[in-house]
Amino acid sequence: MEGLSLSSPKKEKSRDGTREKADEARDEEKMTTKEDNKSLGDERKGATEKGGSTTTTRRRKSNEGKTVTKPPSPAGQMDRTDEIIAMARSPSRNVERNVSGTSKTTTIDSFITAEEEEEEEEEEEEKDVDLPYDRNDSVAFFDLDHTVVDTNSSWLWVQHEVNSGRVGAHMILTAIYWFGRYALGYGAGAERAGAEAAETYKGVHSDKLRGDVETFFNEEMKHRIRPGCVPVLRAHKRRSQRVIMCTSTWQHPAETAAKMFGFETKADDVICSHMQVDEEGVLNGKLTKIAYGDEKYERTKEWAMKNNVDLKKCYFYTDSYSDVKLMENVGYPVAVNPDPRLLKHAESRGWEIVDWGLAPQRAKKPRYHYGCLNGARQSYA
Repeated sequence: MEGLSLSSPKKEKSRDGTREKADEARDEEKMTTKEDNKSLGDERKGATEKGGSTTTTRRRKSNEGKTVTKPPSPAGQMDRTDEIIAMARSPSRNVERNVSGTSKTTTIDSFITAEEEEEEEEEEEEKDVDLPYDRNDSVAFFDLDHTVVDTNSSWLWVQHEVNSGRVGAHMILTAIYWFGRYALGYGAGAERAGAEAAETYKGVHSDKLRGDVETFFNEEMKHRIRPGCVPVLRAHKRRSQRVIMCTSTWQHPAETAAKMFGFETKADDVICSHMQVDEEGVLNGKLTKIAYGDEKYERTKEWAMKNNVDLKKCYFYTDSYSDVKLMENVGYPVAVNPDPRLLKHAESRGWEIVDWGLAPQRAKKPRYHYGCLNGARQSYA
């Protein structure tokens, strides 16, 4: 019984065959390994003889004889993931990009800002404003203060001048009186205040005043444009209609605003009041043209005749009741955030009334120390 085998002959034969196959597979694997090692040694030897170096990619052969490239290590992938996360957390970190073979350094912020600006521009371009008259023989006239911008530039200028000590305290008291009346729609007689103000700049070179006004507008006014004004301006321009600044202020701020906000910039195409300048370019303290109240209509009519324009085909946008005469003589008057008197009048006449909103970005109001009160008065001369 001890010498008897319980296994059947068939099972023994099968086991022997399996062993033989396993031995053959091991032998084949050893031969393959030897060949690979020999090939690798030859490559290294050849590189050494040439004085160079070689980098080999590990490959393994499958049973089918196909070559499979070893995938990147998980550690390498984690390093790349950490880099991306760190880049996102640090907006100021520079990112190297290769564009058309050239290296370009930029930041995450620049990508985001550029994309947002492109989206905003696309949205704005898609928007359009319906205009009752869209032929190109029309002209759109725009008042400046409280119409194109959401404040009174002259009032801010007076504060600026008093703060710098170039004008006396009486000027701000006079301004408070007249600007208060203007805000309520009772601006008649304000041209006298304008004439008195012009006396303040007697002897000042026109270029000097213009430079100061441009600096003031860059600091205080360029961000004050009403958001509703922008699409309307674009709508007129798309229809090849001229857009003209039409304001009662002097030529220096009027021309600066026209350039800043996208209106025609030629001096003859800016309707405004004018301070007289002598042959040497010095202001003599007098006004040669007034464009306030009914006089604004007269100045606009003169411009229209000179340019062969029919006012009945034109638009006029304003906030003030003082501009009623011009509104009544254009084909398409529009009351923009009107003062109380103009609102009532526009409603009675059936004129369009719009709200262009307030500027989304406003500079922090400066603290005026009024240099004229502490002996720090300066001079233009």
